[in-house]
Amino acid sequence: MKSQHSSRRRGVILTPQGLQKLQDAKSKSEHYDNFDKHYTLEILGFRIGVDPDTVAKVFACEMGVDRQTLKYCFQAFNLQLEPHDYQFANQGINPQQNYTKIKNQIDWGEAPDVSLFCGRTEELATLKHWILAESPRNEPIPCRLITLLGMGGIGKTWLSVKLAQQLQDQFEFVIWRSLLPNPPINDLLADLIAVLSDGKETDLPEPFNHKISRLIHYLQRHRCLLVLDGADRVFQERAAPEVTYRDCIWLQHQTIGDYGELLRRLGETTHQSCLILTSRVKLHEITFLEGKTRPVRVLCLQGLQVTDIQELFKTKGIFRGRPDNWNRLIESYAGNPYVLNRIATTIQQLFDGSITEFLKQEVTVFGTIFNGLDQEFAHLSDAAKATIQCMALNRQPISFSQLRTKMPSSVSSQELLETLELLEARSWIDAKSGLFSLQTMIVEYVKSFIVDEKIAKFQPSAFLDQEHQRQVAS
Repeated sequence: MKSQHSSRRRGVILTPQGLQKLQDAKSKSEHYDNFDKHYTLEILGFRIGVDPDTVAKVFACEMGVDRQTLKYCFQAFNLQLEPHDYQFANQGINPQQNYTKIKNQIDWGEAPDVSLFCGRTEELATLKHWILAESPRNEPIPCRLITLLGMGGIGKTWLSVKLAQQLQDQFEFVIWRSLLPNPPINDLLADLIAVLSDGKETDLPEPFNHKISRLIHYLQRHRCLLVLDGADRVFQERAAPEVTYRDCIWLQHQTIGDYGELLRRLGETTHQSCLILTSRVKLHEITFLEGKTRPVRVLCLQGLQVTDIQELFKTKGIFRGRPDNWNRLIESYAGNPYVLNRIATTIQQLFDGSITEFLKQEVTVFGTIFNGLDQEFAHLSDAAKATIQCMALNRQPISFSQLRTKMPSSVSSQELLETLELLEARSWIDAKSGLFSLQTMIVEYVKSFIVDEKIAKFQPSAFLDQEHQRQVAS
């Protein structure tokens, strides 16, 4: 009679394809049958008819189980277990293996120095949890594609570098790359594959899709952390007033092209690595893949807190201000560290570090801040500009129905809905509890060019009547 140890060695585990099939079916069932709530191991065990600990083994792919158990798991979600869905436990690479303190290779490319990094404690903890799946009983599959989303200057790039630094001992490879300027997709793939193959694969004449397959091969074979900074740069909207939401989606398909195919396949295919994207725009190609309990997720970054900005200001010099002055300053710029860093220089040079004196001037948007917003605003459609102007005039958070009554009749409800989706994807508006609002900095920016009649160069002033303009001026 063979020992139990020998029998256990002959157990089977799911292949990456089989695990993905089961996980997708489970997620679909959670969405339609469980109000988007994650199944616990106990519920899964009851549904499948096996012990919860056995369910954990199935999803963790760390210890072999008998084939009949896998069959029960598949049948519980109306799936058929196929031969390519499982393999012997001691065969192949374990997609959920926990790597710690391994010899790794780090390639930072042109990653910035983040020695002055402040705050983001909660964001870092969340991202580590998503990537490492530190609670396997609740999240059996780590994230394989994460987008850090937010306005320019909010700190996406620095967060990506800091995160990679803190996780580098958990991966065999860490590669950080900037997508500015927009590199040809084939050059990027050749670069990544060369690093991951330790220089053994440098001549890649295969078709584009084969290169993606080679990259995925290494992401399945090794535990890798890849960071692509500035993913929105591969999709630059045309600065034309007639560009609508649908035009933007069409343009994105056209201009992102092969990059979209790369992101789609890395998001859909099971592997043991993680790709981090930073972007000002939520990319349409991966929107349908994301979800709160899926291996593709989005983290929207908000501004830093007062204490974090105070730490940042200390590196610039000595500043004076009451607590309410600090709160007002941070609120005016939505805690944007890049913008506030520039403001700190102005306060030091012109007001001898007095925040109180700076705030007395009641000038929020000026100089390079104005120019930066100008560049982004110019890329928006007429309907988007008019929407922002109406929200700025309203001064308070506004519902869709209220906004609809204030918009010109030439903008349909469908176009307004699509416009709001676009503006939220670009982080120009905030949506919370069914209400839409603008940051103080954006409100002041809109007011400034309405008063100065700079709005004429943006065209949508036709959407605002003289009374509205007088309201803003007052």
